[in-house]
Amino acid sequence: MTLKAVNWFVAVVVALSLAACGSTPTSAADNAPVAPSPASMASRAAAGTTGPQTPSSTQPTVPQQTPNRPSPGQRRAFDPVRARVQRMSVRDRARQLIVVGFAGTSAPSQLITTLHPGGLIYFSPNARSTSQIAAMSRQAQRAARASAQPLLLMTDQEGGIVTRLPGSSDVPAGIEFGGNGPYARRTALHTGRDLVDVGINVDLAPVSDVNTVGSAGVIASRSFSSDPEVVSRMVRAQICGYHDGGVAATAKHWPGHGSTSTDSHVSTASINGSLRRWRTTDLPPFVAAVKTHVDMILVGHLAFRPLDGSGRPATISPRLTRNVIRRKLGYDGVVITDALNMGGITSWGTPRHIAVQSLRAGIDLLLMPPQPREAVLGIVSAVRDGRLSVGRLNASVERVVRLKQRLGLYRAPKRLATC
Repeated sequence: MTLKAVNWFVAVVVALSLAACGSTPTSAADNAPVAPSPASMASRAAAGTTGPQTPSSTQPTVPQQTPNRPSPGQRRAFDPVRARVQRMSVRDRARQLIVVGFAGTSAPSQLITTLHPGGLIYFSPNARSTSQIAAMSRQAQRAARASAQPLLLMTDQEGGIVTRLPGSSDVPAGIEFGGNGPYARRTALHTGRDLVDVGINVDLAPVSDVNTVGSAGVIASRSFSSDPEVVSRMVRAQICGYHDGGVAATAKHWPGHGSTSTDSHVSTASINGSLRRWRTTDLPPFVAAVKTHVDMILVGHLAFRPLDGSGRPATISPRLTRNVIRRKLGYDGVVITDALNMGGITSWGTPRHIAVQSLRAGIDLLLMPPQPREAVLGIVSAVRDGRLSVGRLNASVERVVRLKQRLGLYRAPKRLATC
């Protein structure tokens, strides 16, 4: 052995001795593998190193995988909503996307038990008294137990000329609040409580349209203001108030009905002005609604050619609805159509065609299709022939079921967003 080799050997021995003298005893727990956090599991899964790691590891541990079985880091956490949807047939999933109206002052039990819709909507002819509405709601939910899917029970209780509950004519119209946010929130709180008392769990309000054409517009006094900042503030206040009162809130009418003089009950209305005007006027209240965790956005039968040159209404326009609401605003709540029996949409195709095109546009709930069974059949047929993917259908049904879950309809505590 050369002198150089001897010196190297001695240096190594001394270093090891010093390390041993300076170390602290380790317990069995210290030597046990460290359980990685979920975040580290995810990053290690991406790198292919999901096995147990110890602080002294210098080489990644590659776990042995059971064929066709994901590692713990790759398994998706159990989601009760997704599991509930997976247990439904395609037809039953399609049914959950239908909201129907009805005649009379008692629940349409036969319709509920045969169609299994996702929800019902009440209008003034359905509402004789608060006790009658409450009994009707209980009857409707009992009938819905046959499908194990409770109902969204909704109405338009805006205030002013659009009120459905008897004895509620003193609720102000939007413009009558004078931009007073606290007053608007208190009013929405009381409205929410009144609705909950009679079994209604969704209010199709607040109106989020900016009225830029005064009394000539179809929205008129239903709008809070001609100033988008005021409307945005009031929309936030009322969403908070409705949540305080225990009901889901709905921002309407996307992408903005305030500049139109055409009634979409009669024909498709067109939003006036440029894309710049729309971004600074019509859009802000909906952005405010999304930031306030609004439960639903209601899409009107409104065309806006700067975003969709075809002139199609937003109800069936991916460019106006999916591309902006979902992708630009990042909204993942429920999107519902305005009533599909209105003249602004019926001229665009058959009930089957409109149902499918609405879903492809990014819609989740179909409000009052003129032939609800045809709408269901149209969705089922589109899934079977590939025009609508199962994943797209599931996404909508999951959003609806999650809303029902937040409303406490599955025997769980109500969990609406708080402000």
